[in-house]
Amino acid sequence: MHVDADVCQDSLTYTAADDESLSDAVIAALREAAGVTTDSDAGVTMETVGVLTPLFETIDPDALNALFSPTHSGDTRTGSVTFTHDGYDVTVTADGEITVSSQ
Repeated sequence: MHVDADVCQDSLTYTAADDESLSDAVIAALREAAGVTTDSDAGVTMETVGVLTPLFETIDPDALNALFSPTHSGDTRTGSVTFTHDGYDVTVTADGEITVSSQ
């Protein structure tokens, strides 16, 4: 679910919804940055600019989700991870903020 996206020059910031996994939020942010939209009524992806490479070819989505999940004691984690996917620099923070920038 798209919560917040701000496009600033060649950068986009996306905030994951409380019920959205980080990997799903990264995919949504990348789609928005690349101009790929989904027609939710028909369940069809309408590509306006190219095709995105599946996220798992760059980073393990389950590992990304687990990286910032609460600890066994329930404490929240901090930090960020940055990687490159389809010509975009992607930074994911523990608080669910995703920044996608053109290289």
